[in-house]
Amino acid sequence: MSRVIRIDENQGIGNVTEAIKKGAATKRPVLGELGNKVLRSAAQDLKGAANLKNANPGLKNVKPRVDTRWRKEENATVTNATKKPLGKSDSLKIAKNEEKTAPSKPGTKGQTQEAVRVHVQLNNGNEIKKVNLKREESHPAAHGQLAKANRKISTEAKNAATSGSSSSLDKVETVATSKQRSADTHSQKLLENIENIDKNDGWNPMLVSEYVNDIYKYLNRLESSADYALRENFLDGHTEVTYKMRAILIDWINEVHNQFKLDIDTYHMTVSLIDRYLQTVKTVPKKKLQLVGVTAMFIASKYEELFPPDIQDFVFITDDTYEKYQILEMEKEMVRALNFQMGKPLPTHFLRRFSKAAKASDLNHVLAKYLIELASVDYSTAHYKPSEIAAAALYISLFLFPLNNTGAAACIWNKTLEHYTHYTVQELIPIVQRLANVIKAVPEMAKKKLKATWLKYSLPKLQNISTHQKLGGSEIDLLAQGKLRL
Repeated sequence: MSRVIRIDENQGIGNVTEAIKKGAATKRPVLGELGNKVLRSAAQDLKGAANLKNANPGLKNVKPRVDTRWRKEENATVTNATKKPLGKSDSLKIAKNEEKTAPSKPGTKGQTQEAVRVHVQLNNGNEIKKVNLKREESHPAAHGQLAKANRKISTEAKNAATSGSSSSLDKVETVATSKQRSADTHSQKLLENIENIDKNDGWNPMLVSEYVNDIYKYLNRLESSADYALRENFLDGHTEVTYKMRAILIDWINEVHNQFKLDIDTYHMTVSLIDRYLQTVKTVPKKKLQLVGVTAMFIASKYEELFPPDIQDFVFITDDTYEKYQILEMEKEMVRALNFQMGKPLPTHFLRRFSKAAKASDLNHVLAKYLIELASVDYSTAHYKPSEIAAAALYISLFLFPLNNTGAAACIWNKTLEHYTHYTVQELIPIVQRLANVIKAVPEMAKKKLKATWLKYSLPKLQNISTHQKLGGSEIDLLAQGKLRL
């Protein structure tokens, strides 16, 4: 049986290497001569490829490793209109030729001007240069020549730019180095009287200052979509579940959320899942309402938390009213009913952005969070969009606790806030009125044992904001009457 011998190009090149070493033992080959790791000129590559194929018949059908599409046509003209920054290999040539050749330019000491073969392509108005590269060699004299030559080239480029000389993009002979401008963020294109709140965030990739305005535009559009929007009086059509039952369930969810020390976004996502499910499914019985709430928190915990509670913990908090398999079955039913749409924008998402635009203090931000959680319990505010609730809560906090840098005569809702919230004071009047009435109804809610939010924000770590005297003063009455201050 005949044996089939397979010769790959690596093996062929190895054989050629051995042949060259035996034939020229007294002469050391140039570094990189035997391999294809460096780019040589077109003539050298063609000649070298022919020699390799003639030396070993097994290489006749082997394609060259080096991509030679960059080579110029025979009739193409190559000029050296401008200089390029020199590499170590070029500076080494200059250092070696200083002793042999005379200076090519008057005033330059021992520096040989060598033509550099440059191929220019035009790509969308930008010039792309491709040059012949060689393996860099380490030489002590090369470093000083490299730095000196590059400084001179950069100086000449600056002088050429200031002299007003411009190069045409249609001429291949002229090679111009274009300075890439940094990408302008969306906030830098704002009007002059609107402050750019993202101008100092370019160093932090987590803040995505280049895209943050586009992201919030998308969130504003998403909260109004059919998948996430809530209708007013969305509980109409339910035979057993009422708005009072919903308020009791949300208050209990807030208490459980506080006991588990979950994130605030987990709570608001839980409320969103409950309301959207109740709007979609009109046949929820009264005995399964708590199961809906527990399952919604179970889903939200897996969505928002790094370490969500175990499902057995949710079984425990219901006092074993429901079993593990019931929560899992309700989870499947809920995600199907919501069409797996879990990423609804939350009020806290918008509040963080709005507080930044207002340069709000910690007290303003905590009060706004308290008002948002009060609004989540109240059924009459459930149909408002999250951005509307966040903007109205921030307005009330700025109305009750004005910032020190605004002054008495300064407006509360300036042009910067109007731009980033997309709401004017006139548009916020009905929502602010509704929130003010919710604040006034807190004592009545406490009598109905709906005081989980109030107790949570009465703690010192949240600045005892729910017990502040201003929340029961005359200013709340003015807001409830719609007497807002610009």
